[in-house]
Amino acid sequence: MLHKTPIRLKVSNSQDWGFPVCWVYLLLIPAALLSPHPVVLTLVATLLAGVVWTTFTLKFTKTNNIELTSIIFPDGQVRLESNAEGKVAGIIDGQQWCTRWFAVLRFSNGNKTRRIIIRSSQQQGMDDFRRLNIWLRQDLFSGARAKQVLDS
Repeated sequence: MLHKTPIRLKVSNSQDWGFPVCWVYLLLIPAALLSPHPVVLTLVATLLAGVVWTTFTLKFTKTNNIELTSIIFPDGQVRLESNAEGKVAGIIDGQQWCTRWFAVLRFSNGNKTRRIIIRSSQQQGMDDFRRLNIWLRQDLFSGARAKQVLDS
């Protein structure tokens, strides 16, 4: 059955968020101008936008261009496959949420907890992202952590 098969989705990296961040900062300036203290807030917004732009320009936030693919199983297990690191396996650890445009998953493998962002626009087909959305809305993974603790 289709709902029992794992979901394979591409994970977003930091370079995928440049355009949305620029739009947020562009909208921040008019919001500051319309506020009760327009001069102070406009200066703060402009300085904040300049600092962020400088850090992106100087590559302080540079990360390796690693392509991650997440494979999510119906029982809450997650496997991340990358083109550089190999494979990382874990289990969904609650506190995930989703919208129509992206989903944030939190999973742990041992003592380490990771958060990954999956955007719907990056996926080959929308069916897998819709299935993930349904799984998260139905809270299908809520018992996955308890099951892992009881099995060990």
